[in-house]
Amino acid sequence: MSADNQLDSKAISALKALIGKPIGAIYGREVHAEPLRSSASMPAGAFWVSGDTPDFVTIETEWKTSEGDQDFHLLKVARAKTPLELPYNERSGAIGPCSLIEMSMPGATLDSIDVIEMTAELDDTVVYDHALTFRFDDGNAVTIGTEHDSILGALIVRGGEAVAREPEFETLETRMTLK
Repeated sequence: MSADNQLDSKAISALKALIGKPIGAIYGREVHAEPLRSSASMPAGAFWVSGDTPDFVTIETEWKTSEGDQDFHLLKVARAKTPLELPYNERSGAIGPCSLIEMSMPGATLDSIDVIEMTAELDDTVVYDHALTFRFDDGNAVTIGTEHDSILGALIVRGGEAVAREPEFETLETRMTLK
């Protein structure tokens, strides 16, 4: 797999900052509920890292097209002082107006994050970091992934494990677990 298709060391470091913390929600704008798919989507999101100073982990996507014309979206994760384009009051610590997707029950802390790699084989083969599965100390898991072979540049959030939308040409495996 090309290093260009993997999360870089800064993204991994940003994700590790969330481990051991109570990550109750991901904040975003334009959150769309997708009941038929048991999921929700948003163009980008931000996690508030607990602390006294403004500190966020942001996540968005970058659109790519393979030589065989597969559209895929790389995860872009970064540490930031602001929650992307979301309104933020530094004095009060308030984020919004925005939407949020609850990630865990009150009191649950994040134990680990699985980086999920996808291999998609159509007219060519594309291998890239496709999703993140957040595992909490209460046994629950939430996956944030991207759409493959779609122009929808959104983050897809669903409870549970990562699943391939088209299993006949997509396979998923855990590339690494962050603890």
